[in-house]
Amino acid sequence: MRVPDRRSIRHMLDVIGVLVARDQKARYQSTAMGVFWAVVSPALFLMTFYVLFKVMLPLNIPNYASHLFIALILWTWFQTTTMEAVGTIVGNPGLVNQPRFPVAALPLAATVSNFVTLLLTLPLLVVILWVEGANLGPALVALPILTLCQFVFVLSMAYFVSALNVVFRDLQYIVPILLQFGYFTTPIFYSADALPERARQILSLNPMLQIIEAHRSVLIYGEWPDWRAIGILLVASLVLLALTYRFFRGASLRFLEEI
Repeated sequence: MRVPDRRSIRHMLDVIGVLVARDQKARYQSTAMGVFWAVVSPALFLMTFYVLFKVMLPLNIPNYASHLFIALILWTWFQTTTMEAVGTIVGNPGLVNQPRFPVAALPLAATVSNFVTLLLTLPLLVVILWVEGANLGPALVALPILTLCQFVFVLSMAYFVSALNVVFRDLQYIVPILLQFGYFTTPIFYSADALPERARQILSLNPMLQIIEAHRSVLIYGEWPDWRAIGILLVASLVLLALTYRFFRGASLRFLEEI
């Protein structure tokens, strides 16, 4: 595989910047509240689940608002990016047909754009953590590593589904179903500790579970994450990214024929 030169990297970064800015503008420009929807949307989900599982059917999970909101924003980054990535190639034939356009920038831009949306929710997260008396401490320095871990994992999924959907268009209908299944089998509104041991062992293979639990440990309890689990996940995600990017590059040779 050819190593990109400095000019190609600069061109790629410029394209990503333009795509992310375009996506952020298009996402909120026709709404009355604009960019505030980035915060309002997860806040509404938080209120709904909080009423259900803290007031009406209490699950007795400490710091439940923090427990829930951390998982919601992390899962939203993964879910939204994956769903957008499915159509990012077939939905941009004009860009893909342009000579020298770096098609690899499309899934990457979707990943970055949804990460920017996540960043917009951080002030609300800080408020929730403060209200519930979260024990913030030195473990916060682990957050960049956890973010990198999820970024690599999310990007690897984006490359895979974006390339596969070009030749297998049914994927656009399958991915939402799989994500819905993943949503309920990931401890977002419940706690993994409440599950039977066998179920916890199976769900521990879910990368998003490891990422969410690590963030909760750091942000709510001020504890260091399970570095062994995070290290394994990061290495596995990097390997997965290498494989999916290679798959994407190979499939990109046929993009013009397929779309």
